[in-house]
Amino acid sequence: MSVVLHSARDADLAVLAALHSACFPEEAWDSAALATVLAMPGAAGRIAIDEAQSISGLLIDQCLGEDAEILTLCVAPASRRGGVARRLIADLVIRARALGAHRILLEVAADNRPALTLYEAMGFYRQGTRTAYYRRANRPAVDAWRLCLDLPAAT
Repeated sequence: MSVVLHSARDADLAVLAALHSACFPEEAWDSAALATVLAMPGAAGRIAIDEAQSISGLLIDQCLGEDAEILTLCVAPASRRGGVARRLIADLVIRARALGAHRILLEVAADNRPALTLYEAMGFYRQGTRTAYYRRANRPAVDAWRLCLDLPAAT
């Protein structure tokens, strides 16, 4: 899938909230939460725009010092397995290096096999666990795995 990446804007917040809800119905961020996160020091939001001019993906990160962290990454269900997430992460690698980051960190639900497969394929490795971190309605809580991608200096 061909996408173009842009910085998220305030005008995108309602669409981004709907996307986040479609991807994480039990942990969805509304427009106000997204605005709050994007206003944090070092935070940036990048969106993927597909051929139909629809927002097909979102990555919000925070780069502070040696660490960059993926705060959320979501891809519209109809756009999954088309390279959108990989493209957003590759963009973050470039931006994080430019800002002096040495690593990218994230947390992912231990039962999110598609995300884990992607992260492992991109070189992330498991660094730790937050036991029973994700609370699920009418289901047992799920561990969060802390993943890390080391960023070697650009050559």
